[in-house]
Amino acid sequence: MEIIALLENTSCDKKYKAKHGLSLLIKTVHGQILFDTGPDRTYIENARLLDIDLGVIDKVVISHGHSDHIGGLPFLNEVNNIAPIYFCANALEPHWLKIGPYHHNVSAPDYLIDTYEKRFNLVTEKMVLFEGATLIPLAPTIAHEKHLYKGSKDERELDDFNHELMLVLETEEGLVLITGCSHHGVVNMTRTAMEHFPNRPITALIGGFHLIGIPIINTLGKTKEEILETANTLNMLPIESIYTCHCTGKRGYEILRTVLKDKLHYLATGDKIIIED
Repeated sequence: MEIIALLENTSCDKKYKAKHGLSLLIKTVHGQILFDTGPDRTYIENARLLDIDLGVIDKVVISHGHSDHIGGLPFLNEVNNIAPIYFCANALEPHWLKIGPYHHNVSAPDYLIDTYEKRFNLVTEKMVLFEGATLIPLAPTIAHEKHLYKGSKDERELDDFNHELMLVLETEEGLVLITGCSHHGVVNMTRTAMEHFPNRPITALIGGFHLIGIPIINTLGKTKEEILETANTLNMLPIESIYTCHCTGKRGYEILRTVLKDKLHYLATGDKIIIED
């Protein structure tokens, strides 16, 4: 199995363009998955630089409805007009980031339905994409957010993330968990996967852990004590390796690393993870 970061906030090489967002290409023996598309067409540009043909991907998965993960979807037809697209039913509703008194629109583009409706597959329950790849939609929660809202301009409410899902990949050695932003809390999501796949060790946990408060100024969204508690809990779970990126933020990453040490790795644009199938 190969997992390649097509887009992330940072880059392993200046020839690859970095932006606030996430897009991963996952290659398994049973198929290829494009997991999130970043905010625009940059993931396509980086894929070409990496000599990756997105025309052969089998599935497209959108982890949740924020523009830094779904904003690149309108450009998918440039490279692939066949692969089915999977996301939770509420991913296309309006979403907002509140900074001070202002609400900034972080929704998916309005015209996605007109462009891709025939390719859309709504995930409402645990779903097998193909052998060894399963999507798990997550129950609503408002336990982990302060700045993110959903709903129309006149009826905004705190986002409960009923539009977030996770991807679980099965290997002979254990599970590989893929998250977009872990708005439900990375520990909760890990435990959810363990409930669905009991008695299986976790070979790798990969994705953003949403420790950033306001992305534009890279504040911490959690206290140092809360981040250390997360790190200590992850360290006690049966996880072999952790690769984090995007909304974890560099400051959050450094705090996590004081506990997780060499178990924790940063995943930047252009980086590749190899895992035994």
